[in-house]
Amino acid sequence: MVKFGYYDDERLMKAVDWLLAQQLPDGGWNCYTSEGAGSHGSFRSTVEPLWALSEISPRTSREAGRESPRKGSEFLLRHRIFKSDRDGSVILLEFTHTHYPIYYKYDFLHALRVLTSLGVTEDSMLDDAVKLLLEKRLPDGKWALDGVYRGWRMKRPLHGVGAFRPEENEVITHGWDSDTTLQLEEAGKPSKWITLQALLALRRLGLLDQRMPMS
Repeated sequence: MVKFGYYDDERLMKAVDWLLAQQLPDGGWNCYTSEGAGSHGSFRSTVEPLWALSEISPRTSREAGRESPRKGSEFLLRHRIFKSDRDGSVILLEFTHTHYPIYYKYDFLHALRVLTSLGVTEDSMLDDAVKLLLEKRLPDGKWALDGVYRGWRMKRPLHGVGAFRPEENEVITHGWDSDTTLQLEEAGKPSKWITLQALLALRRLGLLDQRMPMS
């Protein structure tokens, strides 16, 4: 809606105010359960609000619209994008892989995409993620699609009595999967989408080598 010019619409601002009110004291967001929201931020639940705020912040003079993304960014940076803030271990291995579509999931490249869009480009807490991104660059300058989330199986009805849509957390890492998976590119092969996002992040970080081969 912001991209369509509704950034100062009162109805949109009500949604923004609600979103900001859900931010936790640690700077992150978390999803709701039957017991309410979690007390500690979640990577997956934090990167999406930050993604929205990356579009809103440049277009608003409201202090909350700038302070909230700063706190959210600090939450991800404290974890070096994909690590525990207690012992430095990788939270989930899938966070170190590239995916598209991302759905509501999270990985290090998606976080770099969002953080650099917010202007976070000179923080040493980005170093681990940037190093990982550069290590994943193929000899010809491209990046591969590490995996595709299976997403929702769509062969069952989505509405009505007895409707059921089992969620699949399985990640497809090679080839083309069945027709139940939204797969725009072949898993395990060089990816235009991942390469584009990697190059955009590196450009914002001032690390894009213009001589990088792209044949």
